[in-house]
Amino acid sequence: MHLLVLTSICLLFSAPFLNADPSNLHPALSVQDRIKDIFTSSKDCVVRVKATRKDTLEDKTNRVLKMGSGFFVSKEGHVLTTGLLRNADQIWIEHSKSFYLAQLIGHDYLCNVSLLKVVESKKEFPFLSISNQSENLSPGSILVGLTCALEFEVGPTFGLLQSKEISFGTNMFPTKMIRSSVPLGPGEIGAPIFNLNGNFVGIAHAALSDLGSSFILPADACLRIRDGLLLSGNVEYGWFGVTVSRKLNPSNSFDIVVEGTVDGSPASKSSLKKGDIILEIASIKVNDRGDLAHAAFFASPGTVVEFLVRRDDKQVIVPIKVEKRSVLMKEEESQVAEVDGAIPEPDPGISENTAKPNLP
Repeated sequence: MHLLVLTSICLLFSAPFLNADPSNLHPALSVQDRIKDIFTSSKDCVVRVKATRKDTLEDKTNRVLKMGSGFFVSKEGHVLTTGLLRNADQIWIEHSKSFYLAQLIGHDYLCNVSLLKVVESKKEFPFLSISNQSENLSPGSILVGLTCALEFEVGPTFGLLQSKEISFGTNMFPTKMIRSSVPLGPGEIGAPIFNLNGNFVGIAHAALSDLGSSFILPADACLRIRDGLLLSGNVEYGWFGVTVSRKLNPSNSFDIVVEGTVDGSPASKSSLKKGDIILEIASIKVNDRGDLAHAAFFASPGTVVEFLVRRDDKQVIVPIKVEKRSVLMKEEESQVAEVDGAIPEPDPGISENTAKPNLP
């Protein structure tokens, strides 16, 4: 009986495809071909990154080696990667069976992303264009990675977008991260991730091996970091200095409510008031505390952003001049937390008092 039911179900779902005209098949049926196309068109942009340093312990000197993936972001040989060995005294990249010495142009400690450049090479390299494609993705979207696992050749891997997260446990990420089922093993952190159209959507940032998940730093964040490191060797992030709480509203959802401001902060110099409910920051909708951190990540110091707040049942726009976030990070704080590469970060000038709702 069970066999008969199973056979009927299989026939029910397979019949439309058996009778379909191949020229009219849904694009989802050509996923394999799309992955092959992405691999063929972008594999030459992917590199293996290796870095070494000397470590001395009890009068014994050893050389530490760490490897990962990366990819060219300019024809001049700039490479974006993450999880680079700290204090490395020698860095090189492997590309198409050739080896190139590389120098560190800049490192963003907040996101643990590094920009390298090939040393003394007149060759023009194939590179990936970075644009903001991440906002078009939703849970269930298929993601494709091109990685350099261990000493193997560049190869494709794929998975699904599972969610967008701003925190891991009690720690907050600097910006929203993509959580996916793209598997990442040794040497694959730093690989480029694409959607099925072949557009770059982020960099493989961390692996959650026990969950079969991974974190991906989205394309818009990569673009901000790349441009900052290219320009000055560092990235300047914004700071608001507002203290908020999360309070239950009559609709059984939470409002993000202003509780106060940090003395001398941009928010303290504005007309923001205690009790204001923050709705948007620079057109970014605020539904959670993490949305404030996300907005601060993309706010440039010296610019004016508009806070849309609800005050006494009216919507009010409060302009705030963004100031530079002071990232006084100790060296050990900049190292990747051992979640296979994740880097949980403290809040950028935003604190929270979680208010208990007044339940009847």
